[in-house]
Amino acid sequence: MIHCQLLIDGQSVPASDDATYEIPSPASGEIVGQAAAATSNDVNRAVAGAKKAFAAWSTLTAWDREKIIRKATAHARTKSTEIGRLMALEQGKPLHQAVGEVSSSCDMIDYYAAEGVRIEGTINPTEKSGYHSWVTYQPVGVCVAISPWNYPVALLAWKLGPALAAGCTMVVKPSPVTPLCATAFGEALIEGGIPAGVIQVVTGPGPELGDMLVKHPNVKKVAMTGSTAVGKRILESCAPQLKKVSLELGGHCPAIVCADADLDLAARVIAYKGFRNGGQSCSSVNRVYAHRSVHDGLVSKLRGHAQSMTLGDGITDPAVDNGPMATAEARARVEEHVADALAHGATLICGGARPEGDAFARGNYYLPTILTGATPEMRMMREETFGPVVPVAAFDDPDDAVNLANSTPWGLVSYLFTRDLATTFRASEALESGTICVNHGAVNTPYGPYEGWGDSGYGLELSRQAIFEYLKTKHIKLAL
Repeated sequence: MIHCQLLIDGQSVPASDDATYEIPSPASGEIVGQAAAATSNDVNRAVAGAKKAFAAWSTLTAWDREKIIRKATAHARTKSTEIGRLMALEQGKPLHQAVGEVSSSCDMIDYYAAEGVRIEGTINPTEKSGYHSWVTYQPVGVCVAISPWNYPVALLAWKLGPALAAGCTMVVKPSPVTPLCATAFGEALIEGGIPAGVIQVVTGPGPELGDMLVKHPNVKKVAMTGSTAVGKRILESCAPQLKKVSLELGGHCPAIVCADADLDLAARVIAYKGFRNGGQSCSSVNRVYAHRSVHDGLVSKLRGHAQSMTLGDGITDPAVDNGPMATAEARARVEEHVADALAHGATLICGGARPEGDAFARGNYYLPTILTGATPEMRMMREETFGPVVPVAAFDDPDDAVNLANSTPWGLVSYLFTRDLATTFRASEALESGTICVNHGAVNTPYGPYEGWGDSGYGLELSRQAIFEYLKTKHIKLAL
């Protein structure tokens, strides 16, 4: 049994009332951990500690912060196997993927440490010779990061990186599904030299904890990755205090496969983006529109990928392609969506069930699933399934495919497969998503801004632009 406590002012401490909750293994259902359930007193302590630490952290030079951050991430990398094992244990993804996530998260934080020294102001020409005008940027203050369970360290790093580099301090609220790895990551950074109080971690089940943090008067910025419904509630909660907010929310990402597409490439990318991590990614391919002339060939190749994927406990067999889904509730939603699609006339190509055998009996496993004959009235074509399911529909006119791709309120990522340059430009401009991937699935890169359009987000993450989400702008005008 692994015990996870709160991380307040650099110390691992129990909740003020000693309350805890249990963490089940998604692979076996057994209880593998116990985490502290923070109270309002604990929230107040964490925010107060972050506010106190902000006074010193924000006044360091960006060069000094960069040195400290790089030393901390170097130490965290030495703990990547240990933290990755916790992630695989509580979230379900294979160990090798979890370890890689921790390492890449350190790379992301380092990227922002380097960007911190490049926060540049401006000197403006003025209307009179006696005036001098310049613009500078200052950290917003104490920030809150509400991180999800699907990529519990990577999506935390997306927030920690720019916040720390900008000079902010942060109170982290991990998902109650994955508190172990997120807390361990915070501990590793502090062990590596991040000053006590700069990173605080409070854990606990239910929305009450997040609500206390979001509404706290000493919190000046909230960053969250999660569902659209929760994101809208956070905006409402922050509105009375006019806090800065950035939200990376749900997706319903379409892939358009044109008649001239490289089908081997398209099938490989769609299978990777549709099934990896059990389809539990905001940028997963949720629906495919394939030109009728290549529809059957694409489906055949997709089926080959789906049926060759290995499934199992990523702890005991770290090399498997997919582990269990993170929660029983997540798998139940997938089953509901598949049943709804079949009831509306979809054809099941493969999967569509839990795997058989004793090894899978107690875990949240679900086979990679492909459906054809997908139509707009099916729930999975209108709602985010967040599971290893790829529904496919045929199209004849490329303009129709773009219109179908734009037919939901989400606009996170769109995928396009074509060899034609004119089609690339026309479709990329017309698709209503913050990110367009043409002939690849490498969605998230440090240098590329990641902004959800419509119901998929508010503000942005990634790229050097994201650091300005944690800064206030100040114009100084001087008359001599």
